[in-house]
Amino acid sequence: MHIEKGFIGGFLVLGFVIFIAGFLTGMLAIALMPVGTDITTLGFMVFMFGFITGMVTIALVLVIVRLSELTRKSS
Repeated sequence: MHIEKGFIGGFLVLGFVIFIAGFLTGMLAIALMPVGTDITTLGFMVFMFGFITGMVTIALVLVIVRLSELTRKSS
């Protein structure tokens, strides 16, 4: 089975960009709500942003490493 490396990499990057754009839009929508926010809420939002971004980055790195191993074995 032949896997085009450029297509899969581009697809993963596009998925990552769409996810981050949606997540940032959601964070902006929460931040612009006319409700009094305290420092705890803002800290929690920053923590969740970092946590989710880190998890997605680790998942993408693992997928790319596994994909490169797969293409090396099949060649």
